[in-house]
Amino acid sequence: MKLILEKWNKFLLTEANDMIKTGQNLVIFADWAKGHIEDSHKQPGKGSVFADFDLNLVNDAVQNLDINPEQVVYTLSVPNVGYDLVLPMEEARNLPDAEEVEVTKQDRGGDVTVTGIVTSKPMQDFLQDKMSVVIRQTTLDYVPEDLKENPEIVSGVEEGRVYSILSAWPGRGDVPPASQWGNDWAVVIPK
Repeated sequence: MKLILEKWNKFLLTEANDMIKTGQNLVIFADWAKGHIEDSHKQPGKGSVFADFDLNLVNDAVQNLDINPEQVVYTLSVPNVGYDLVLPMEEARNLPDAEEVEVTKQDRGGDVTVTGIVTSKPMQDFLQDKMSVVIRQTTLDYVPEDLKENPEIVSGVEEGRVYSILSAWPGRGDVPPASQWGNDWAVVIPK
């Protein structure tokens, strides 16, 4: 019974909304953002995927980040973080044995149908060292309920020092939201 309780407590602690301190700023990593990242960046066919899925990679990278209120996407160096499987369309179409298919990708407003490119190029060839994280300044309206009473969060919001992680993925930071891809971007699906 003790082992079950220990495992449950560990689960609760790792599945909670996180407050990450970086300099004078606070960055919230909410459960909903973790869920989005896990749903979208864990298996090929939906976008870029992490090599070893561990949300602590995001926490650790953000702790050392110099937050700029004018910046939204941060591209950080994390060795062997994952596979960059979202490419400009022309680059994707030039992959070996490229075959176009339709895939569903999560976007801010819900699921979006985008072009996928199935290729014979092996997954390992897409491994790289860049992770992109979307971080935006937030207001108390968007702070998770369990953090709204935290005095550090409340004063930080009033001072403009509280931010939220909206997404994170392995790969480049210049990819627009999937709803804006049109014929310019594709999800790569290695066989």
